[in-house]
Amino acid sequence: MPTRSSRPAAPAARRRTRVPPALTRGPEAMPALGIVEEVAGELGMLLWRCARDVVLWASTPPARRPGLFTGTAAERQTRQLEALSIDPELAAPLAVMARVLESPSAIPERLVVNACRRLALWAEQQGHLATALEFMQAGALVAPESAALAYAVGRLARRRAEYDRAESWYVRGIVQARRAEDHRVYARAYAGLGTLYFQRGNLPAARRAFLRCLKAAARHGHADLQGTAYHDLFITELETGAGPECEVLAEKALTAFGSNSGAVARLAFDLAYHWILLGRFADALRVAKALSPHFDGAGEQALVLSMIARSAGGAGDRATFGWAAARLDTLLHSGAGADSAPRALLGLAYGAASLADWPAALRFARATTEAARERSEGKILIMAEAALESIQRHAALDERAAPATGVSSLAERFVDALAAPAGTSVMAG
Repeated sequence: MPTRSSRPAAPAARRRTRVPPALTRGPEAMPALGIVEEVAGELGMLLWRCARDVVLWASTPPARRPGLFTGTAAERQTRQLEALSIDPELAAPLAVMARVLESPSAIPERLVVNACRRLALWAEQQGHLATALEFMQAGALVAPESAALAYAVGRLARRRAEYDRAESWYVRGIVQARRAEDHRVYARAYAGLGTLYFQRGNLPAARRAFLRCLKAAARHGHADLQGTAYHDLFITELETGAGPECEVLAEKALTAFGSNSGAVARLAFDLAYHWILLGRFADALRVAKALSPHFDGAGEQALVLSMIARSAGGAGDRATFGWAAARLDTLLHSGAGADSAPRALLGLAYGAASLADWPAALRFARATTEAARERSEGKILIMAEAALESIQRHAALDERAAPATGVSSLAERFVDALAAPAGTSVMAG
């Protein structure tokens, strides 16, 4: 007979990972203060009150919601809505917010979540990232089990450079997605976490997160997310100074993306940047010009213009550099594209230095350091300070400048692939 010690051990109880709490406040002195800083006038105040009302409602147990708000609150808000001339996209979700005040014990949570998501989407489209973040977070607090909402909050917080807040929501989303076996959100949350680490300059942590995304995507057959992971690994390796072997990862990403033109455009952007680092400015400039119809957002336009300027400077094309620099200056001074400003300005500094335009290079490098400090982008700040030091010595930053001729066949293949879809070009007008 088997002894007691030789019997198979009883299976251990599966440990249920606790969903970690997430940070809900940024650096502002008052909760959701960013809303009134972004949206002027009565509409801003209305949105601020709505966000605060939803958070209060979400934090109150259902049994205690009756009588949560005063009897006239809903009526006052409805009158205010009627007096305002608001975007039609806001009418329906703001009407739901009034119902929260009117019937706090009866309104379904799904309606509140949907209204928060619609307000967040509107705000993001307007470039009001603080407002978008507050409403997406309000929705996530209403539906605390939602991995997708936690991921969305993390993404917006990362775009706002609120990195600690973003990391806490990404980790929360990962745990929730694992519990719900939502493999797609699980992989996307790791991709977002990797991007956050990348922006903070922690490349080893970024690489580990991207590999987790790749593993999850491959296991569950999400080809597009496999492409995203290969792409992210490509740019991570690129930042470490790896050579042409990085293009193997780019090729794997291209294969995984298939006919996804948007993903291919983003990949082409980063491949062109890789060529800039190798001094292949003619290839980079050829692809950068072809990229312009594929990016509509202000931040993306800023980066494309910066790439055109930097590659044009390296290729000795003063006219194209001047055009791109002027367009980028106008864009950034309009207040749009702030989340891309450090990287975009750094491209101008390099391009001007390649043309030996030292006063312009010095101005752009100083602007880069200021923008990078504001957004706590450590990697860009280090690069900007190094560029500034070199520019002050009038040292050429791009000594391997290639002539503007001799474009490679791979560059032409990307140009052909990017020529198919139509869109709004940053080169127009």
